Amino acid sequence: MTFTAAHTILLRRQGLLFVEAGTAALPSNFLEAFEINLAKLGYAVSTRLRQRLQTISTEALTLLQAQVWSVLAENLGGHRTHVPLYRKFPDDVPADTSGLWRRRVLSHFMQAEGQPCLHCGQTGTTHVLNPCMHVVCDQCFDGSNYSACPICERQVDRQSAFFRREPATGMSTENVRLKLLDLGVSAAQAARALFGSFCERTQAMSPVDVADLSAIVTEYGAEVLPWLPATMPVRENIAHVFGTLLRQCGPAVAMPAAAPYMNTATDVLRLVASYSGADPGLLPQTVVREFTLAEARKKKPYRQLFAHSYYDRYTSLKLPVEINRFKMAKLGRPLRRALMAFMESLPAESMTEDMLRHRSYWIWLGEFLHPAEYRLRFPKVALAFEIVRGKAPDGSRAPAWLTYYGKLEAAINLSDAGSMTALLLQRPGELARRFDHALRIAGDDQAAVEALLAGLERCAPQLSTPVLLTLHALLPTRGTRATSRVYWPKGSVVNGVFARDTRAVLAPAAIARSVAIVERELLARFAGKPGVGDFIIDTRLKTIMVPFNERTASPAAIQLPRGSTIGIAPDKTIRLFLHWCEPERAHCNTDLDLSVGFYDAQWQHVGTCSYYQRELQGEFGRIAVSAGDLTSAPYPDGASEFIDLDCLVAEKHGIRYAVAVVNNYSGQAFEELEHAFVGLMLRGDTGGDHFDPRTVEMKFNLQGGDGIFMPMVLDLEKKSLHWLDVYSRGNLEFNNVASSNTAITSICPTMIDYFASGVRANMFDLALLHAAARAQRVLLRGERNIVIERIAGESASQFLQRLRGGEGADVAAFDLRHDQQTMAALLDGDMVLPQATLAYILKPGVMAGTLSASDYLA
Repeated sequence: MTFTAAHTILLRRQGLLFVEAGTAALPSNFLEAFEINLAKLGYAVSTRLRQRLQTISTEALTLLQAQVWSVLAENLGGHRTHVPLYRKFPDDVPADTSGLWRRRVLSHFMQAEGQPCLHCGQTGTTHVLNPCMHVVCDQCFDGSNYSACPICERQVDRQSAFFRREPATGMSTENVRLKLLDLGVSAAQAARALFGSFCERTQAMSPVDVADLSAIVTEYGAEVLPWLPATMPVRENIAHVFGTLLRQCGPAVAMPAAAPYMNTATDVLRLVASYSGADPGLLPQTVVREFTLAEARKKKPYRQLFAHSYYDRYTSLKLPVEINRFKMAKLGRPLRRALMAFMESLPAESMTEDMLRHRSYWIWLGEFLHPAEYRLRFPKVALAFEIVRGKAPDGSRAPAWLTYYGKLEAAINLSDAGSMTALLLQRPGELARRFDHALRIAGDDQAAVEALLAGLERCAPQLSTPVLLTLHALLPTRGTRATSRVYWPKGSVVNGVFARDTRAVLAPAAIARSVAIVERELLARFAGKPGVGDFIIDTRLKTIMVPFNERTASPAAIQLPRGSTIGIAPDKTIRLFLHWCEPERAHCNTDLDLSVGFYDAQWQHVGTCSYYQRELQGEFGRIAVSAGDLTSAPYPDGASEFIDLDCLVAEKHGIRYAVAVVNNYSGQAFEELEHAFVGLMLRGDTGGDHFDPRTVEMKFNLQGGDGIFMPMVLDLEKKSLHWLDVYSRGNLEFNNVASSNTAITSICPTMIDYFASGVRANMFDLALLHAAARAQRVLLRGERNIVIERIAGESASQFLQRLRGGEGADVAAFDLRHDQQTMAALLDGDMVLPQATLAYILKPGVMAGTLSASDYLA
């Protein structure tokens, strides 16, 4: 039975298994064993799938089980062995962390082999651990509890007599809701539909989507060419498709197919980047370079390192720096000629200006394209490279070039509203991105305001849906000044930057007219899509943000968009987990630390659970406990850390917020590790196996090189989880909650307030826009189930107002119309819908979604 990359993707994303009907009669005990094993991961099989499996052989089922287990377990983090420092966790965790630290230090410096134990005085009780060579006493340190050296807490040879038999564990007693796996009809058709949805995305994709798109193109090769849509809105996605195709099929196949989708020089640069395995977003690449101590002191981002003398003992330091270039793949002559031939077909002026926007990258690419060799064949390309380099091959200066953005910035600096508007109207995308700024510059100049509003109405059909939706959410908030203004710089990970909001507020009339223009365009755009009979919308999606800046989203099992808030069960124990593994040929140990910082309602620090305080106790009981701090993660098993948090006890102690923090204490950057992921489980039973895949609520991979990752904030008063997914640079080493406190108490409350302000669109509002434009009947599903039916002759705008007002009839049950297409937007897949339903489901259950959040933006 062949299990391809497409099978893996469709199983992980849509819960579908594609099994060909056989002629065998599978023994019932084999199928029962298959289902029992799946249940250990939290999955069950549908009736259709069970009937199909009964027709295949035992050998085929055995192979299928291994493949399915591998995919689903990896998605949840259950594919790794999770053994924390304290194997009896959450029991037998030393409460006196300071006392334990003193014993460790004394043992490190003073305990010698063959001598009586420093602490208990007994002889014959010590053991030398390999390779750290620490001498440990089995009377002072419990060898049945520790999984690593008690002194340095690094992984060691477990064959030592110090380590006694591991305590017996088993599956915890959990009441979990199983997720359903269903039978797929055609893997090729499903892969084609998924490929099409990727290509039609209207914003840059997340790392998970990029990997899945590339895998489909790699598997099907030139077969994807007939699957291509007429247009692909996002330049980066074009590069992903054809960059992968270039590697698979070569320029003779890929370049003619790519040409209709490209029309700028930057498209060529993105294509080469993707072909080379780099990010076509053209983000700066982070590399580590060695500097002398004197040179390092001059580096602005690292000046704070030298406030103390720790680094003075070094003669040099290896520091991360950003460069505007990438490792270039081999560019053969046929490919170089094809690239330059395409560029030669572009208008010379726009091509040159486009190249100047990414000057560093083009200077780098020119070293491999060798445009001077083709001066006679491609003269426009050769001249453009001379301008980009600032000189011709003979050393003479190239002519000066005033770019569009230079003219625009000049108009802004002069507060020339007329010139700025005229320039913005030349490029609709720039008009949308700078519309707020343009209205502020126009101020009380009514003629300039009218020109901008007229320009917006004229350009609206040319704007992408995400841009329109951003304006639709942002503009209504601009009638008052925000507490803070948040920026999202382009980068490989998110470092939210914020400052005091000094912008002048916008006039209410301008806001109202702008929002009306944008809303009309969105409704008209969605009305052009196929109509649906019934549209089911979960009201809990009001706290789920529409994805933005997805290229920086952490790869996750559940794609929860940044800024979203979901409810948590207060009666469950929250078990945070961290796992990482060093590369096979790593020459240094790595130490990541999982910590939780606790804060009151005013964001005053209350306590910490981390490597330096492993148990946080209070008057009403234990608030949190850590499974210990492992300081190495050798290949291939890596290392795992856990923290258990009792929300009810924490709240009794006046704790409002619990912030999960992953600190890179020492060693390699997150992105350089073999793998690294973090997440949380909701445990009703904290006994049994430390890691139970059935209870995994969220799991996401670590990325980037920054020292501090703040994925989530738990609001214990509101019983909710805020998903922030932000990084902070921190220090090169020694990051912990204490050193990160300033970043935590500034970033977390600012981000929570920012997303709560409504400045970002949510999935509920986006679903309402689709429903108003496309549906005949809408079910608003929440504390009340309300059915609202379109009135004959009612416009989309009028229907939208009724949907927002919830003007409908309460119903206890809802019968779907099966003669028309059904659409759904749900937080949980906890209701049975027709198999062909177009559904966005954040958390799969008895149903898995066939749409992603980004598909609503297409």
